[in-house]
Amino acid sequence: MNFPASVKNLLFEEGVEFKNDFGKETVALGTGIIPIIGTARSGKTSLAYSMLEWVIDNTQRDIILDSFPQGIIDQAFPKKFNGRIFNYAFIDIAKVDRSSVWLVDDTGASFNSRDSMSGNSRTLSKVAGILSHWEQTVIFTTQLFSAVDLSFLRYTALCPLLRRVDPSVISQERPQFQDQVRNSNYMLGSVSKEPYFRDYYFNAKDETICEAPFPKWIDKKYFPKNADMLSKPMKYHTVEMKMKIIGQEPKKKKKG
Repeated sequence: MNFPASVKNLLFEEGVEFKNDFGKETVALGTGIIPIIGTARSGKTSLAYSMLEWVIDNTQRDIILDSFPQGIIDQAFPKKFNGRIFNYAFIDIAKVDRSSVWLVDDTGASFNSRDSMSGNSRTLSKVAGILSHWEQTVIFTTQLFSAVDLSFLRYTALCPLLRRVDPSVISQERPQFQDQVRNSNYMLGSVSKEPYFRDYYFNAKDETICEAPFPKWIDKKYFPKNADMLSKPMKYHTVEMKMKIIGQEPKKKKKG
C-alpha cells in the first residue's frame, strides 16, 4: 500500500524525512486537511481507512475517529490498531495532546456549511488556522465541497482527493470547484474498470490519477459484518445518538 508524496506529507509526523515522488529527500509538514470528495458508494471511506492503516504501519501517530460508535472501534479494526485508535468528538479536539490523524466521516451531515451555529461548525472554523500548532491532520469525507464551511479550506495545507461525483449534482458544487470535479470524473472514467470508478482516485493537489488501495479487512467477501460496520458507522449508533446527530432531542418517556 502506498500513497503519493503530497498525501504522505500530511500523514507523517512533522519533521520526518522522506523521499518525494521524484526521489528527492523532503521533510514532512505533518499537519493539514485531506478532503475526500465523492458520491455515496464511490469508495471515500475505504480510501480513508487505507490511509489510517498506512499511518499505523508507518508512523507513531494516533488515530482518532470522530464520534464513531465505540463498538465498531472495539470489533471491526485489525489488532494492530489496538492502543492507537480512539473515539473523540471533533468539538473536543483541544483535549488531544498527541500528534494524531482524525477521520471525520460524512462531513456533509456533521459540518454542514448552513449549520453555522452548531458546536462542530464553530470548532471547524476556529481550528482551521491552528491545526499545525496542535500537530493534527484531518481526513474528512463529503459528497461535495459545498457541504463544508469554506473557512476550513482556507487556512491550512490541503490535499483534496476526488472519487466519482454523480454528474447530476456537480451543478450544486461551489463554482470554483466544478471544472475540477468534471475533469476528475472524466479522467477516472478513462481508466477505471469498476462501478463508480472505485479502483482509482484523482489527486487534485498533483492533478494525477492514483490506484486506490482496498484493505482486505474491509472487504465484505471476507468480513461481511465488519465491512458493513465500517462502511456505515452511523447506522450502529443508538437511537438517541442518531437523533442528536441530526439535531433532534430524543423524546422523554412520560412518567406513569
